[in-house]
Amino acid sequence: MSQEIVNTSKTAIEILREALKYTLSEIAYLIPKIVISIIIIVIFFAIALVLTKIIRKILNIMKLENIVKKYVKYTIPVNTIIIALINLGIAFIAIYTIVLAIYPEAMIYISAISNYVGRVVSVAFLIVFAFIIINTIIDRLKMERGLRGFMTILTFLISMILIVDITSLTPEVKSALTWGLSLGIGLSIGVFTIWYFFSDLLKKRSEEL
Repeated sequence: MSQEIVNTSKTAIEILREALKYTLSEIAYLIPKIVISIIIIVIFFAIALVLTKIIRKILNIMKLENIVKKYVKYTIPVNTIIIALINLGIAFIAIYTIVLAIYPEAMIYISAISNYVGRVVSVAFLIVFAFIIINTIIDRLKMERGLRGFMTILTFLISMILIVDITSLTPEVKSALTWGLSLGIGLSIGVFTIWYFFSDLLKKRSEEL
């Protein structure tokens, strides 16, 4: 009985020893990677700080926000957006560098995620930019109500095509939705063209009838 207790205690001690040895080996394996990650983060953080200061000074000299205010009635923090995009790009480069140095096998997943995020951001930027430009043109040219509504609908349909392109739908569904939206754009342009150029003639004919 006592021999069994001794054997059991020896087995428990050996298990603890193996677990401790495994833990220490894992820590020893991870320490260099952790140090490399910290060094990379510090380097890119310093680069981001320096670039942010330089770019902010350049933008203040250019007075880009004042230039934009002349053409857009909305208050857009152009300097902040540019600096944020640059810092976001630096952060992505830092992540790429860390993954490449520590776990190169994950680069496939990182590339896929970054590509999808880039597409989403670009589509969102294009939609916002298109609406701002169209509203600016409408306000500058003082377009009539019908033309204003047509431009808004056209922008909405084009934005929907861009949104469909980045969704994770099947190719068949994407093709059908894109075809339907394209048909809607074509019909909208056709109906608007008839109304815009022949509205007076159609009005006269309707009055005659």
